Amino acid sequence: MKVTFYGTRGSVPIANKASVATGGNTTCLRIESDCLPQGMWLVVDAGSGIVPLAMDALKNQVKSVAVFFTHYHWDHTQGLPLAPIAFIKTIPIACYGPVDDGVGPKEMLEASMRRPFFPVDFSEVGSHFTCHRIEHPSPQVIIIHPKGGIKKMTLDQFERFDGKPLPIGRQGEKYPKSECLVIKMMRSSHPEMTISYRFEEGPTGKVFVFLTDNENLYATPNAMKVFLRAADFLAMDSQYPEQKYVTQTAGFGHGTAANCVRVALEAGVKKLGLTHHDPLSTDSAVQAILEEGKAALQEFLKGNPKEKPALSAGAIFSCQDYQTVEV
Repeated sequence: MKVTFYGTRGSVPIANKASVATGGNTTCLRIESDCLPQGMWLVVDAGSGIVPLAMDALKNQVKSVAVFFTHYHWDHTQGLPLAPIAFIKTIPIACYGPVDDGVGPKEMLEASMRRPFFPVDFSEVGSHFTCHRIEHPSPQVIIIHPKGGIKKMTLDQFERFDGKPLPIGRQGEKYPKSECLVIKMMRSSHPEMTISYRFEEGPTGKVFVFLTDNENLYATPNAMKVFLRAADFLAMDSQYPEQKYVTQTAGFGHGTAANCVRVALEAGVKKLGLTHHDPLSTDSAVQAILEEGKAALQEFLKGNPKEKPALSAGAIFSCQDYQTVEV
């Protein structure tokens, strides 16, 4: 499994000489796995980064796209109406996302693509979109198989199969879990309904978790520890330096690098990517936030000399636009 970041900013896209290394696109990433049907691009969020992602997808003769929205703030949705795949009706696009105040992915797209705010109404291009509402994230599981496609079921249904082949295909075909990409979900700590996604790759056992737009919490809930447990790679929101968070931005729905490290240590995470960078953070500011995270790890090791955590200083890094990470 590979993860490529096409956008790692929060709030708004930026472009300035002091932020070239990190990049300026808002949140969007692609997940590659042998568990996906041939030609499918699996995408998480559709910030401005989905525009260059779509260009790459067309160059690689994409056959279908599945977009998983964490939530509907503009920095996670603003790119899709401008991405060329939105207008090519031979490319099916499946959108999955939370339901917040009655708004699901279809309602969000209808609101985003309508005059006078956008020149093309969603009704003119929507025939190749299918929209799937996720009302309660934790009890839901989404299964993807290279031949069977995508299937959504309840966690209870999924667990009852207990090693038996899963009914995924349209014609009632069943496939072993070991051949599937299993996507689990939980709600993160953010002002609006926001979903964190856990991707479990059956053939390799690799696990990637995307936890963006998540407020620092005084203590990590047990459910979150279970959700993140032993992840090979966790990409997590670290928008603010510690001092700014304490004095200005607590309650905004975002986190700090030190908190990310604490959570990763508690869950036994092996690799930690810091993301959702503030638009005011230059490359040097992003680096300073990274150093805060590494310092938090050293503080933990100092106070717990007998501990041997799965996470090392070399496995903590700041995510950058167009960076590919092997999970």
